[in-house]
Amino acid sequence: MPIRLKIARSTAEKAEVYRFRHRVFVEEERRFHNPGNHITDQYDSFGETINVLAFDGRQPVGSIRVIMENDAGFPADDFYDFTPFRKTIDGSSACIGWLCCTRKYRRHPGLVIGLIKLCFREMRKREARHVLATLHPPILPMLERIVGARAIGPEFTSEALQVAMLPVHVDLHKLPPGSRETFDDPSGLIFADSNERRIYRKGEIVIRKGEPGEEAFLMMRGSVRVADEGATDTVLAAGPMFGPGQIFGELSLLDGGPRTSTIVANSIEADVMVWKRSELLEQLRSDQDRALRTLELLGSRLRHQIEGHSTNPPASLAARILVDSSHEGELPVDMQWLSRQCGIGGNVFQDIVSSWEQARWITTDHENGCLAVNNREGLLAQMGAP
Repeated sequence: MPIRLKIARSTAEKAEVYRFRHRVFVEEERRFHNPGNHITDQYDSFGETINVLAFDGRQPVGSIRVIMENDAGFPADDFYDFTPFRKTIDGSSACIGWLCCTRKYRRHPGLVIGLIKLCFREMRKREARHVLATLHPPILPMLERIVGARAIGPEFTSEALQVAMLPVHVDLHKLPPGSRETFDDPSGLIFADSNERRIYRKGEIVIRKGEPGEEAFLMMRGSVRVADEGATDTVLAAGPMFGPGQIFGELSLLDGGPRTSTIVANSIEADVMVWKRSELLEQLRSDQDRALRTLELLGSRLRHQIEGHSTNPPASLAARILVDSSHEGELPVDMQWLSRQCGIGGNVFQDIVSSWEQARWITTDHENGCLAVNNREGLLAQMGAP
């Protein structure tokens, strides 16, 4: 079953976030005493505050909060004076905190990254560059590895919470190799944001052939693939693959028919944005440009099929991810990250990279473990249907 991530918008959803905080920090970890059954503070009432909640089925399993820069300040300012540090950075800031997961899900691939992704996406939409936060010191090594977090002051003890804390900073313009690609969004998105993301593990079914189609999906990171008609849930065929920026499952939403294919997660984790049928149709009705771009997408796929274009699905997928994550060839891409996103096996991936090197479409920097695009047009030709 996939992990679902949603921004808490209603009063009931926000109350669920506050109860979940209490469950993790007080009932599970016993970090501090708090009467009642929820944890909230004055910052949860700010218009600049966004709370994200992750679910497995209907059970909350993770949460995080991000607060955009505002005149009233950040909760981190209650514990540490960031004023001197703010004078050394350019661009606006946000404060991320209350990151928590239940014990069972702390090693779930993609959960913590998925929560942070949503925060970073909301920050970029509001042109915020820096994260300022105070956190429990044992968390720093994980965040240092994932997002390049660094301590900007000594460890101290919070008198209010009676726990050790560290002031930390993250610069979204200076994420570590692999992390920059992970936390970037695909380019050229057709539709506006939905209020739901899902994280599927490798081999999990996203769409099952023959079932009613009530949702459409946009690949944000990772990949999915079409399973052949005789495949089991875990035995996959070398069918079409979808990577970042590609939409799938939209046909059933448009014509109301059943699903035409079974689609499964292909990478270690597949991060998708999800729209309900009513949401997607409303966007098409209200925005002529979106409707025309959707018709162009469907028309291009149909022409590709009718004309019988032959493509190599793994090479097509790898080319799509490389072009997108390199910002159309402007930035190097971490090779290990690219291989994980493709989910196509080490030998197959190495054969693809070698063929591109021989064609001089890419340059491989083995010392730094990254690829640079030399010939964007050659890679685009590999990509096939949009």
